[in-house]
Amino acid sequence: MQNTNEKKQTLKSVAGINIQFLNVFFITITAIVFCFILVISNTVNTRFHAVEKAIDKFIICEQSSELIKESANYLTDQARLFVVTHKTEYAEAYLNEINNENRQKKALEALESVCSEKDLALQRLKIALEQGQSLITMELYAIRLAYHAIENADIPEQIKNIHIRSIDKDIPLDKLHERAISNLFGEGYLIYKTRINENCRLTISAIEQQIKDELNLNSSELGANINRLRLLFLILLIVNVILFISFSYLVILPLEKFKTAIENDEKLNIIGSMECRHLAESYNEIYDLKAQNEKSLLKKAEYDSLTGILNRRAFDQICHASAEKQQPIALLLIDMDNFKAINDNYGHSGGDTALQELSRLLLETFRTDDYVARIGGDEFAAILPYCLPQAANIIKQKILGVNEKLVTIKDNIKPVSISVGVAFSSTGYSEDLFKKADKALYIVKEKGKRGCEIYEENYATEE
Repeated sequence: MQNTNEKKQTLKSVAGINIQFLNVFFITITAIVFCFILVISNTVNTRFHAVEKAIDKFIICEQSSELIKESANYLTDQARLFVVTHKTEYAEAYLNEINNENRQKKALEALESVCSEKDLALQRLKIALEQGQSLITMELYAIRLAYHAIENADIPEQIKNIHIRSIDKDIPLDKLHERAISNLFGEGYLIYKTRINENCRLTISAIEQQIKDELNLNSSELGANINRLRLLFLILLIVNVILFISFSYLVILPLEKFKTAIENDEKLNIIGSMECRHLAESYNEIYDLKAQNEKSLLKKAEYDSLTGILNRRAFDQICHASAEKQQPIALLLIDMDNFKAINDNYGHSGGDTALQELSRLLLETFRTDDYVARIGGDEFAAILPYCLPQAANIIKQKILGVNEKLVTIKDNIKPVSISVGVAFSSTGYSEDLFKKADKALYIVKEKGKRGCEIYEENYATEE
């Protein structure tokens, strides 16, 4: 009765600071302010979108112009390097650029995606590309002359198809090299290069002027609307500061104290908003229940001192819990073969080592949710929850793997192996399940040990 009265008194003390009410109140104010922001933003959107589109267009035009210049410069460098050094990798790089990379074509495609045919920027870049094609023709012809001057050169098919002009055919081979260099360093070639760069520069200038005009046209309207947005955001800031202070006092500070108490494994103080107080009360109830369960689990969780795995008592408790849950399980009864001989040959320390190594291997082999226990001197058992008969072959493979690893265990103790009997149940553990697993284990030993047998129903008729 006293506890009930205390809870009622707590509810009365927080009735005026219900966090849900504060939440709804501030959400309403925020929603109204946001509606005004949306209305103002809608008036700005059209003009801003036009400016944004112009900026995007400028970026693409600038990138396209730079790409055309980079490609033209790269082709020039490769062609010049080849005709000077006669190293074929430069000619191959040149052909790869015009046939595969083709940055000039990519630049034109990017520009066409944002410009119309009447756009001055597109027209100028097309002129630059046309001039670039003339440069390519001059460069390819210079490469052809250089290849012709190289004895026994393996000329690429594309270069081979370029015919040498009649005026150059009669020139001695040593002079062809000079002609090729002259073609790529002459005044005519440099004029084309200058025109390409000038057209790219003019393209950027035109786009910059277009953006300036659009910005001047829309700046006044944008400025006025931005000031309105600033005012609304200031209101939002004030609302959020009030909201933060309220939530800090009613929620954040209590939660920080709750966090510290939880880290220190302590019960929570009943503080903060009504919701936080209810949370603290619920946690304290769970805390008390958890403490009781942990005390109970500590009593049940007993482990074998030698091997570090579950002992017989813990195994029996797990079997009892499985029988109550009636969940599908697989029961494995595991015997170490020739354990007496191991003790006789290697002493008790050798026997202990063998048991420890087997326990370690069993833990490594089975799932973390499976239970492995030592239920006797050299007798082990494993319960595999939710394991169905379809997993029989997997279990056999696991046991085979354990036996293979036992051949070379610590301290070279030999021979060490295990015999395993397996039985499945769809309704949890039972004495009948244990007998079936034991019968399967007996069959393994009859067959010569070191193996795994799955219990089958016809074993009962054979008896």
